[in-house]
Amino acid sequence: MDRTGQKLGIALGALTLLILWACSGGGGGGGGANMGTLRVVGTPAGARVLVNGVERGTAPLNMSDLPPGTHHIRVEIRLDNGQIVAQEFDVVIGSQPEVRYDLNRYRIETNPVQVEVWVDLQQQVVATMRDANGTIVDANFVWSIENPNIATVTGSERNTRFVRGLVRGETYLIITDTRTGVSLRVPVVVVDFPPPPGG
Repeated sequence: MDRTGQKLGIALGALTLLILWACSGGGGGGGGANMGTLRVVGTPAGARVLVNGVERGTAPLNMSDLPPGTHHIRVEIRLDNGQIVAQEFDVVIGSQPEVRYDLNRYRIETNPVQVEVWVDLQQQVVATMRDANGTIVDANFVWSIENPNIATVTGSERNTRFVRGLVRGETYLIITDTRTGVSLRVPVVVVDFPPPPGG
């Protein structure tokens, strides 16, 4: 083998070793060396836990593979009526060892509990926040639609909005209280007029 071939072989060997070293977490920059831990616990037990939108399991849950930085934690339960109750937190890994949620302390109620609306028509939705004793409490609601291509939400009254159907389909109306982080997802079904006879 000539000198050029030897140099190429040495360079390839060194590159291979460098790649293996990096993949194994060499230098403390990976491989779990800087991963943080977080415990998610609260009421009720068994709630789904999502980290940055990815489901990780059910609470109580211990995680030890979260990289440094801020992570969005969402804890949710599905009610029998199809609504989803959730609480959300932004956590900086290393600043706190535990997230404690309480999906029973406050609840958002809506009338109706599910929205069915025709295309090009609208349905009024009224929301109320109650504490664990059933007492109505002040809330600062933010309203949105999960898929704005299917429906929109309009209005400016404090606890009332209108859901308007755009095209046939299903989505969720999302109501979030910014003070508690509690949110409610209300099923929305948009229906179209039936086709004419023989159509």
